[in-house]
Parts: sequence; structure tokens; C-alpha cells
Amino acid sequence: MVDWKPFGTYLLRKKLQYLNISTVLCILIKNHLVLEYVVIKLSETNLIECINKIKSVLNGQTTREEVSDWAGTYVYADDPEVEDDRVWDMLILLSGIDLKDSSETYLHSTDDLNDWIKQYTE
Repeated sequence: MVDWKPFGTYLLRKKLQYLNISTVLCILIKNHLVLEYVVIKLSETNLIECINKIKSVLNGQTTREEVSDWAGTYVYADDPEVEDDRVWDMLILLSGIDLKDSSETYLHSTDDLNDWIKQYTE
């Protein structure tokens, strides 16, 4: 369901942090002013979708940062609508997939990512 709401003309911050809501905001911007926004309900994800996100990182089709941002929309929501505990655990892992332990290496290696796939497909 889409719900349009007037937003007025407020200055848009240059960087938006994670939105702590269970919806995604689509914002119409003109001349750095927020004119209105639409609220779109997130659909519940499943384990296969999470595993496919890991595979897309391993194949180089998606960046770790993109997957982390995607998972973060669920994890950082005020009222996450994830019923399956295994999916929730996987989303928490994926929200940190882009963490680095140095300036050039990720905290979670490709071996770790493969282990996550094995762990959640058994």
C-alpha cells in the first residue's frame, strides 16, 4: 500500500543515516528541498533471498556495502516484520558484512561467507 503525505519544504541533509522505521521512504527532491514523500511497506524477506545476497557478493555482482544497507533496512527498523528467527539471525550477520578489520580487509572473509551459506542451508 502506498501512502502519499505532504512534507512541506524542509532542507534536506546532505547525508541520511539509517532510517529507524519499518518502511522505506521515497522522497521527491527539487532544488535540495523535500517536497513530499511516499511510504512503501517492506515485504518480508526469506532465507533463500539472504543466501542469494551472500552469493552475489562472492560472485562480485553486489558489493558488501549494498548488502549491508539492504539488511540494515530490516535490522534497524523500529518494528521489524521478520517472523523467522533464522532469517532474523542472517539479517543481523548481513548488516555487518561490510565491516572492516583494517583499511583494506573485511572482518568477515570469503571463507566466513561460505560458512554462513553452509550453516543456513543445512
